[in-house]
Amino acid sequence: MWQPISNAQLPAKILTLLTHSDTVIFYCRYAPDWPVEYLSDNFEVFGYTPAAFYESRLSYRDLVHPEDLDKLENAVEQAVESGEAYVTRQIRLKKADQHYAWVDMRITFERDDEDRVTHLLGKMVDITAQIQDRERLEVFARVVEQTGDLVKITDRAGRLVFVNQALQDKTGYSEEEMLGRKPSMLKSELQDPKKAKELWETILEGKVYHNRIINRCKDGRTYHEETTISPVCNAEGEIEYFVSTGKDVSEQVKMQQQLNELAMKDALTHLYNRRHLSMVLEAEIKRADRYGTQFGLVMFDVDHFKEINDTFGHDVGDDVLCRMADAVREEVRESDQLGRWGGEEFLLIALGLNKARTDLLAEKIRKLIADIHFPVAGRVTVSIGATGYHPNEGEMMLLKRADQALYLAKKKGRNRVESL
Repeated sequence: MWQPISNAQLPAKILTLLTHSDTVIFYCRYAPDWPVEYLSDNFEVFGYTPAAFYESRLSYRDLVHPEDLDKLENAVEQAVESGEAYVTRQIRLKKADQHYAWVDMRITFERDDEDRVTHLLGKMVDITAQIQDRERLEVFARVVEQTGDLVKITDRAGRLVFVNQALQDKTGYSEEEMLGRKPSMLKSELQDPKKAKELWETILEGKVYHNRIINRCKDGRTYHEETTISPVCNAEGEIEYFVSTGKDVSEQVKMQQQLNELAMKDALTHLYNRRHLSMVLEAEIKRADRYGTQFGLVMFDVDHFKEINDTFGHDVGDDVLCRMADAVREEVRESDQLGRWGGEEFLLIALGLNKARTDLLAEKIRKLIADIHFPVAGRVTVSIGATGYHPNEGEMMLLKRADQALYLAKKKGRNRVESL
């Protein structure tokens, strides 16, 4: 009967090294069930004693996962027949608690003088943690690739080391075009430079950054991204990577802009409404009082507008207001704020103009409207009151003076400009 190799036959230092090592050593006869002649004591980490194998109460067949058993035996058999020196496999080994551990196994073949394999000398290491980490990474990779979120990972130097398919599809850039470059390649000139500075200050402090940014695609189109950037640290607490996840919120931004526009536009003429004009007035008054800037105010309304409605109907009256609004909007500068103040009354905030130039603009508007031939109403005129802002007078006094100038224009016969 064969006898296992005793620990006494091994040098003490080697025995100590094996006992405290993560590597399990085994030595088996190459015979049915691979009878174990030596098994290092550290195999007890799996819940079994070497004695159970020495006494044939257990064999490798009892522990190797059924799906891995045939593969292992076939690999050994083929290696033996082909004369290979060793074989390696990753297999699952059942522990005493009935859970499986992944082990990395390497078996070396011991041959006699006739080159027949007599023994298997093997080592195995528990790699369950590595396998689990790899599986988690594979799951993460699948999720990242399949998600609609825009995902990119940069190193500490700010260079892209990973971009997912959703980001490639959105931007039109390929993985090869982006890896190794900085995310700033996507930055739009519409992006606020202060946001970029704030972003880096935040993430370099190890904090999570969240904001809405504007990026540009390869073809020049821009999109709004709701982005979250998180630092990833190593075991020493040093930042190694930054993971950015984002959502394309361009449609939401567009919808919000439309809602905002509806909130500040007059439904009939599509000019600014009174609420928006009041907000602009408040801001421009503060600017003028602080920096000494100037602006003018032109207030005008349609002469005899009630008669137009009574004679031709309200739809014709609405058409007059709309055509008039379009004509004046085309005439004034983009910086000027033109809106419907109420009813048939309009207000123009002429930014950067002094009183004299505001008066000239008012007269230009009067002539423009007087020369329009409206399809049904024919010729229509307006009365205009013009004025300029006086330092530190406030909104109420400014509007009152413009209104007084408009009243004076009507009193003096209409179709004229009065300035106060």
